[in-house]
Amino acid sequence: MLAEKIKSNTFLGFFSVSAFLLLWEIAGRLKWIDPMFISYPTRVISDGIDLVLSGKITPHFIISVETLLLGFLLAVVVGVLGGLLIGSDERLYALFRPYVLFLNSLPKIAIVPLIIIWFGIGFSSKVVIVFLMSLIPILMNSIEGSRNVNGELVRMARSFKFRKREIMAKVVFFNAIPFVFAGMRMAAGKAVIGLVIAEVFGYGKGMGYLLSFYGTNFQTSRLMFLVLVFAALNLSLIRVIGILEKKVVKWKA
Repeated sequence: MLAEKIKSNTFLGFFSVSAFLLLWEIAGRLKWIDPMFISYPTRVISDGIDLVLSGKITPHFIISVETLLLGFLLAVVVGVLGGLLIGSDERLYALFRPYVLFLNSLPKIAIVPLIIIWFGIGFSSKVVIVFLMSLIPILMNSIEGSRNVNGELVRMARSFKFRKREIMAKVVFFNAIPFVFAGMRMAAGKAVIGLVIAEVFGYGKGMGYLLSFYGTNFQTSRLMFLVLVFAALNLSLIRVIGILEKKVVKWKA
């Protein structure tokens, strides 16, 4: 019964997407929509293949992936470690809570020009923007996760003479895992958004730069292909986080 329901839902989803793409293709080919503003699927795929085979996108893709991974990994390290420490100590929580709330309410795009002034137009400023965009979800979820750890477990660990570092690693972290990885999944999308913003504002390298270039020159099909690439990056990052979470949970068990 359950298997049949899953198959039915999968078929409905596939049918819905296929019908949408078909109608979109027909509308584009019959000029019901202006291809200058919205291209159609086969044209997007064709121009995307041309970009890949010509090698035009490769150096920009590599730079974008490097920026995304470095900024996101820095956010994970700082967000998880900082969040667990802040959340597990009432004094640290009281001290840092106003700053965390301020950073969370701050419109990150508004400080991009400042970051470029401070770090220059280059790789460093782009990494910092990705880092800031993805930090807060990880930090806040890690804080919440460490504050929801069962106090009895902590007291039991202390009774067994565990050091604070051991309590953090063996008790707080493992019990906060669902919160930590939920924060990482939320941060993945924000990291990709940060990457696009950073490269649109930054110098002439990266897929965000190409996105801006093709948009300015009304090369809509290439622009839409790059949007799909950014979406694929986001989904890939979320997938990697999911695999990592399963491995950590299995190791914990």
